[in-house]
Amino acid sequence: MSQLGARIRLYHKISENLDERDVKNLRSMLVTEQKLGRARVEKATPQEMFIMLEDSGEIGRGNLGLLVELLTSLGQRRLAEEAREVEEEEQRVDNSESESKKKKDLVDDVDRLAVTCVSDHPGQDNQGVRVTEQQLNRLAGNLGSEWESLAIHLGMRKADVDRFKAENLYNMQAQVFAMLVAWKAKAGSEATIGTLCRELRSFRIDQDKFEFLLEKQ
Repeated sequence: MSQLGARIRLYHKISENLDERDVKNLRSMLVTEQKLGRARVEKATPQEMFIMLEDSGEIGRGNLGLLVELLTSLGQRRLAEEAREVEEEEQRVDNSESESKKKKDLVDDVDRLAVTCVSDHPGQDNQGVRVTEQQLNRLAGNLGSEWESLAIHLGMRKADVDRFKAENLYNMQAQVFAMLVAWKAKAGSEATIGTLCRELRSFRIDQDKFEFLLEKQ
């Protein structure tokens, strides 16, 4: 069920449950608080008044505070509680959608950064070319202590990182190179310059450290 439908059903339910005296008092409160003009509410049903309040921005999706206050003033505490529940549910859905959008935007940002590898260097179409060990060795020399976290990002295990270090004691470039070669073997046909570029950008490696990968082959 849509949240709009839930809110409209709530308005209808309130209209059905307010007696003539409640409706009169509701009109009076809206006029006194200058939420709606007297002429507009004179013959309007509660549901029509709520729609007017939405049109004027006084209430709406995830914003039913005024409606809760009005119902409470009318002594309709049960309806006020239902209005609060609808408001909270709409807020929860909006927050969830907002988080989903943030995640999607993050993915889009990474994709745009990957595209930059090509767009920043017009005429260079080497993104589908498999990366060479010579290039990996040069990259290894440009990376520092961040390589261990990068290894995990690339799908390696902590045990793999320890092995690369143990097999190349006191030689960080050799350790990094061993890790990159292992990544290439694991990636297979996907171990292209484009793929590596995307992974480095998504891990926030400074582009100047792998700028050479973008040079025309």
